[in-house]
Amino acid sequence: LIIGNQVTIGHGAVLHACTIGDRCLIGMNATVLDGTVIEAESMIAAGSLVPPGKHLEGGYLWAGNPARKARPLTTREREYLAYSAEHYTKLADSFKAS
Repeated sequence: LIIGNQVTIGHGAVLHACTIGDRCLIGMNATVLDGTVIEAESMIAAGSLVPPGKHLEGGYLWAGNPARKARPLTTREREYLAYSAEHYTKLADSFKAS
């Protein structure tokens, strides 16, 4: 399992032996199976299933079972990817400090 920088992984998500690029968001209860590569700046919709061995192009929303390219990410969504990771890091730091 390889997870890049600024990645947000939603509650209940399951990641098998896969590679997640930088600034990705894996939605709640999504499952990413063995050998999958998710390129940078990708969003995997909640509840989606990414089959084994898939290579998902960066810059897109992927959704469904099996996950399919739904649409390109907007500029605002791409900005949110970095914001989300930073926000959760600040929450964790705040919790550790208390």
